[in-house]
Formats: sequence, structure tokens, C-alpha cells
Amino acid sequence: MECSDFMQQLRSFKPQSLGCAVARRKSSTTLIFPLPPQACSDEFCEEYPHNLMPTPGYWIECSRQKITMPTPHTIWDESDSEHEDIRAGSASDAYLERECSDLYEDDEDSEATPSPRKKTTIEEQWDQQGAFELISVEQETYEKYFYGTEHWNYFTSDEDLGPVILSIKQETLNGRDQFRILVRAGSYTVHGLIPASCVFADRYNREEVVRSLGKEVNLNPPLTLGQLPDTPEELLKLDQVFIKSELKVGVIFVKEDQYTEEQILDNNENSPLFDEFLTLLGDRVRLRGFDKYKGGLDTVHDLTGLFSVYTNWRNIEIMFHVSTLLPYEKHDPQKLQRKRHIGNDIVCVVFLEADNTRFSPACIKSHFLHTFILVRVSARIKHKPTRYEVSVVTRDEVGAYKPYLWEQSVFEKGPMFREWLLTKIVNGERASYSAPKFARMQERTRSQMLEDLVMNLSNHAETGQIPKPYRRGSWRPIGHMRPSSPLLDSVRDQFEDYDQLAKDFTRVFLNEEPSCLTNAHLFDVVFLVGQSKQKARFIGVRAILGVRSRVFQEMLYGIQTGFGSPQIPVAEIFARPAPSLVSPQNQKPKSNNYLTVPDSDSIRPKSVPSSPMVKRAFSRLGTITAGWGRSIRNKNTNQLNPDDKKKWISSTDCSNRDSKDKDKDKPGNNQLAVPRLSVCADAQKVDRAKLAQTEFNIIEFDPDTFRVLLDYLHTGTCPLTCVSIPGLLCAAEHYDLPELLQACFHHCKQFLRIEVVCPMLISLENYYWRYTSASELVNMILSFVESKAHSLFKCPEFLHLSESMVQMIMCRELQTPEIRKFEAMLAWAQHKVGKLKNHPNKDTQFEFECIMERLTRDLNLCRISPSELLTVVLPSKSMKNERIMETLMVQVNLGTYRMPELDAYRQQLRQQESAEATVQVHRGG
Repeated sequence: MECSDFMQQLRSFKPQSLGCAVARRKSSTTLIFPLPPQACSDEFCEEYPHNLMPTPGYWIECSRQKITMPTPHTIWDESDSEHEDIRAGSASDAYLERECSDLYEDDEDSEATPSPRKKTTIEEQWDQQGAFELISVEQETYEKYFYGTEHWNYFTSDEDLGPVILSIKQETLNGRDQFRILVRAGSYTVHGLIPASCVFADRYNREEVVRSLGKEVNLNPPLTLGQLPDTPEELLKLDQVFIKSELKVGVIFVKEDQYTEEQILDNNENSPLFDEFLTLLGDRVRLRGFDKYKGGLDTVHDLTGLFSVYTNWRNIEIMFHVSTLLPYEKHDPQKLQRKRHIGNDIVCVVFLEADNTRFSPACIKSHFLHTFILVRVSARIKHKPTRYEVSVVTRDEVGAYKPYLWEQSVFEKGPMFREWLLTKIVNGERASYSAPKFARMQERTRSQMLEDLVMNLSNHAETGQIPKPYRRGSWRPIGHMRPSSPLLDSVRDQFEDYDQLAKDFTRVFLNEEPSCLTNAHLFDVVFLVGQSKQKARFIGVRAILGVRSRVFQEMLYGIQTGFGSPQIPVAEIFARPAPSLVSPQNQKPKSNNYLTVPDSDSIRPKSVPSSPMVKRAFSRLGTITAGWGRSIRNKNTNQLNPDDKKKWISSTDCSNRDSKDKDKDKPGNNQLAVPRLSVCADAQKVDRAKLAQTEFNIIEFDPDTFRVLLDYLHTGTCPLTCVSIPGLLCAAEHYDLPELLQACFHHCKQFLRIEVVCPMLISLENYYWRYTSASELVNMILSFVESKAHSLFKCPEFLHLSESMVQMIMCRELQTPEIRKFEAMLAWAQHKVGKLKNHPNKDTQFEFECIMERLTRDLNLCRISPSELLTVVLPSKSMKNERIMETLMVQVNLGTYRMPELDAYRQQLRQQESAEATVQVHRGG
């Protein structure tokens, strides 16, 4: 940024850096990413969805925004097709021709002179430069503008940001003195030019200039000049860690009517068109003995296939993981040997050889794949050179990247298309680095390296000691592959093992009838849920529940923690870091624990990766899993038999272990004390009576809510629906589960709709006066309703709301006419009174008037027109005539409405009053 506005960017450096750090610590599911202008929509583009299946969590790049003139790049010539006569007489093929209009055109006279056309932007750029622009990364700034020239590097360890390094140099542009500034922190970097006249210091005194800039950035303590001679080299090394010159890219082959991951990865033979496309990407290389970038493939024992596709393009080495060239195991339905590599790539090229098939990015389940570049050809067309139609679909957290499809999306085989495609691949990879998943990885590495560099600079400034060379062996950039055997990588890399493990344990611990009967020996406590005599029975694992929830620990073990769940605003709960419980016998560094919520009631707008909850939960439990060997214990559970003694051996007093075999047949040994549990911070605090109790009554929540809660505590995942959230939200607050609480609010924000508002409010009536989270959810729903009140009033469930909830809705600033509010009140009151007709002691008319009097307190009658007052409100007999007359008079005095027939209105009121009086006289007679 070459203007004085960069000074404002410097002033906002600290809050921006702190904001980036907070955002990257959050899960992608809690962030909202705006769609770029290049995103396509069916509202504006006739070609939507561009051979792709619209998928929540992904946006499709549009390729038709600016193409207005006919061009050979949007058609195909089928004159060379071998089946031209069949197509001419086939109605179904005519339909395919319309669908594939981007790929071919009707046959024309081969000798006809083609009409002149204007070149596309891509063709002009290719003719002028012979290449396309790569996305520049901020890590190239220091090498481009500072390294090798006279500049100065200042450092500090800010109290808020941590290590910060500022690089400064003087330049003269257009006859004006400028300062070029580069400021780095762990999570944010800014670079730009500041005119010397904009700095409030003597431009010839560098220390004063830096001191002034430090005040603008609000750094504390102030910046200090770094005088280590190798500081420029170390800064350059820091940047080069994140500048990747080696990429691995997935390539999959999709045929007609293939939609699932299993079908796609089962392709084992290449078509001629696919082979031709692979030669365009790079060179086919023999893996054994290959001495260049391997991309994680085995080049010694042929364990990952015999051949692959490789290219060295603009000094960037690219290894393509081609699905059909990776190992094929017929009896493996998941094709793990192929998915292991393709699922760990960031960019995937999809070669679609079909006319009637669309590709869905969700079919390849992966946490790493962020961008799919689809290249489509038609197998029916034999045009030479081959023409390719390109589409792009990207995750929401990745922005748009050049070259854009609206400039050109259909290409002929040739050098220009190869250059364009490789540029798109590399730019897609670089753009994906800004996604939270990868940005967090970069931030950790960058912060550690900056901290070490600033520490060395500080030590040198204080003592003059020259530090030893950095040992960077433990730091790896994104995508860097270990130079180890693929067999070791298969054990270390997390590609699908933990996901499958989580699914297996989820099935075991679900409170469903088949699972409970089959795996009853794993459970040791029973919960009787409900307030009626017929209570629902659920089972659970005491150790897991005690680890996952402080409240369950108190309930099941009797441990008093000495503090309660704090009543804090939901906004603070969102900002609160996710807790991690660690086994006291096996202390490990704490780590975030992200919640996954599968199978929601609506289409999820974002694909959420599976949680590593199971893996970490079992590592936390330590030795308590030894107690899972029995089903629900007998009534006399304060003593254990010898078999149980063996299962608790890791957490009991084993001083007499040597003699236990000799004495096990003695009667006294059949009565063993309940052992201490490693799950407890202090085993002496365990209440033996609680530990012996196996049945617990739960009256706070209904059975459905408590069953979902137990599933979440046992497996780390649970299904969320808007209807079930009110009870689950309050259960999360009651049992002190902040992750579940956050997930419930996030789900409501994304999926709340008018059809579920009334059922949710009905459920919340039982909770909102007891739980802070329920009150916050009610306020969220009422805010949502303000702009959709008219639709809410039409819902049949609205009539089943309580009077207090209706009053809460009516007192809001609803964006609907007052007469509609009155009609809704009237309908609700009539429905309420209709229920009382079966009670002979109830005066329904009096009850109706009382209800309407309470409801209409929040009604502004002056906003209702006089005609509506007399034609709608007055005939309803829901309020006194005096109030209606007062409203009419106020409207006359204010001049809100013209009243040319006010006398007629008054006469109508008098006639109605006299008629009512006559009816009452007759009734009295």
C-alpha cells in the first residue's frame, strides 16, 4: 500500500493481529465466510451448477458472467464423430447434445471460412506474456524488498502480541522520501510505504522514526534494534519455511453415473482421453529409483504403485497422486491405499468423462481437500484437438483465486491450457493456506520461530552472546512429507483410522436397544429418567461420565469440587476455550476438543470433520477402563469378587499380589473393598456409598433429551435438531458442558426457521426461568421472529403457545401491521377459550375479555386505521367500546387519519351499544 493510508493500517495492527489469533483458534463451523464475487448462483447464471452438485460448505466459481459473444471456446465440432448418424436420429442423444452445448456444435462445412472473433482475456494474456499470474504470498515480501539492501530490523516482545519484528528501509519514489515498513507478528503481517512527511519525527533520526512507528502500532515495551549479523538470513529462512516449492495434487477419474467415493476409487483402467490428459499434466515416471520430489510415494519397494505423474513447472515440483496408478485392493471397499494419498492432498483435479453426470465434492471424505478443479470431456466426441470444459468448486473458507473462469472456461489441448491449469492448481493450493485449518498450523510454527529469533536478539542485546544455529528439525511446513518409509507413514499419518475408530465406539456406547443388549457388560450405572411412574431406563459407563462432566463426577463418585457452574453470558461462553480433562496419572499437554454434530435436521452448510474425541477420551481414562468388564452390578455392589479384583488391578493396592493366588479360594477373599479410581484427582474424596450405588433418578429432563446427552458424553458426538436443542441446551448448562452448549447455539444460528420456532418456544417454557442459556435462546428466537412475525402468526402451533410467551412476542418490535397483531391475539384467545367450553363453571365470555385485555396492553391501537377498528376490532367484542372511541378521538386530534364520516362511526357505536343492552334485558327477563 503506497500511500499514507498505510499509517491507519499500522494503527489497527494490534487489534487485527489479536482478532486473527482468536479466529484461528475457533473451529471452521463457528466462523462465517462471505461468498466472493466470483461465486455462482442459480439466480444469475443459466449454466449453474456447472457440472457440479451444489454442496453445503462449498461455493462454485461462475464461468458465464462476462461471456456474451459466441466463440468457438464454448462449443464442440462433432463432424469427426463416429456415431454422427446415430445421433441424428436419436431423441435421447439430442437431449445430450443440448446438455453438452458447451462441448460441441452441429457439423458445418469443413471448408467454410470461420468467422472472425475477438480473443478472450486469457488468449490475449497468453500472447503477450506466455504465462499467467501466480498468487504472491506475503512470505516473499522480505526477500523482494529488503533482503540484500540496506535496512534495519527492530524487535520487541509485546505484552499482548508476543514477539514482533519491524523491518524498515528508506526509499525515494517520484522524488519523495518514503519509509518501507514490514511488521510481523505470530498471526498477522502488514507491509507498505509511508511518506516521510506522515511520520511525526525527525526523518533523519532513525531511532525517533522507529519510536514514533512503535507508538502508532501501540507496542509495549518499545522496539529495540537487532544487531545480530545473521538476522536477515534468519528472517529469510523463516519466510522460506512457508514458501513451498513442492506440491502434491490428487487426480481422480470419474466415469458416467459414478457418484460415490467407492465407485470413483474403484476405477482401475484409464481411458484414452484420460491418458491424454495425464500427458498434459506431466511426465509418467517410474517410482522405483526416482530421485526427485516423491510426494509421499515409495521409491524403493514399489509399495505405492509402479508409476506416477510428475512435473517441474516454474521451479515448483508437482507430484500427482493419480487414483488409477495407486495400489488397488479388490477386497478393500474403502480403497484406503488410494484415499490415504488423495485424501491428504489440498487440491484435487477431477477428470469427468461423462455427458450426464455431475460431481459432488462431498463424495471424497477428507479434512484436507479444499479445492476441486473439474475437467470435463465428452467420450462421444472425437474432435481433435481435444477440448476441455473446466469447473471449480471450493470450500467456503477459501477465497477466489486467479485465473478466473469467467475469462475463459473451455480450452483446447495445448501449451496454453497446460499453463492455465497448472497456474490454477498452484494458486488454489496457496489460496487454501488461508483456511483456518492450515492457518493455525502456520501460526504455531511461525510463532515458535519468531519467539526463538526475538529471544536470541534480546540475549545478544543484553549479553552480546552469539546464539547457536537453530535446530529446525521439529518444524515442518504445511504438506511437508517425512523422508521415512511409507510403511511408517501409514502408521503415523491420520487419514482414516481414527474416524473409523470413532464410528466403531459410537455404535458400542449408543443407548439403543441392540447396542445395550449386546454390550451390556461395558456399562455399570443405570439412570431412571422421567417424572411419571413409568420411567425410561438408560445405562452408562461411570468412568467416562465422571471424566466428561464435573456434575456427573459429583453424582456418581460423590466428589465435591467446591464450586458451581458460573452463570455467565452466552457471549462469554463462546469466547471461552474448550476444556480438556487429563488423567492425573498420565499428564499431557492440554489440547482443544472440537465437537462434531452429525445428522442434523437440515442440510448442513458446512462439512464438519469428525472429532478426535474418542482417541483423546480413551487416552485420558488411563487405567479406569479396567472396570468395564461387568454389566450392571448386583445389589451388593460395595464389595467386589476376585474376578473384579483382576480387572481393577491397575488402580488398587497390590501389596499382597504375590499371595493372592494362594488365598483366592478362602471365603474371606470373596469380599473385597471397592478400589480407588485413577479418574479421581484425590481418591480419598470418593464417597463409597455413591460408588456402590448403581441406579440414579433423573427428573430434570425428559428421556429423549437425556438419551442424546448420554450419547454425547460416551461418544463425543450427537445429532442436533432445532426441536431437540432446547432440552439439550439446558442439559449442557446443567451438567457443565460448554462445548455442547456452544454447538447448540451455533446450530440454532444456522438452521433456525419459522416452522420450528413455536415447538422450540413450547419446549423452552419449561426451562427459560431456570437456565440462563434457555433465556438467551428465547431472546435469540424472538429477535429472529421480529422480521417474520406475519409468517409466525400463520403457523398452527402458534395457538398452542402459553399466554406469557405470546405476550413476550407481542411486546417486541414486530415488523408487521398492528391489525395483524390484533388478529393473532384474537385467534389465540378464541382458541384458548374454546378449550374452556367443557368446563361448566367457567364464564367463557368473561375469560375471553380478560385474556384480550391482558394481551392488548402491548397493542398500539392508534396504528390501526379507523375503518379496521370499526370493521375488525369492534365486531370482535374483544375490548370495550370506550377504548375504541378514545382511539378514534386521538387519531382525529393527531390528524393521523381523515375522519369525514366520524358522526357515522359514532352512530354505529351507539347502535351496537343499544343492541347489546337490549340483549342483556332479554336475558335478564
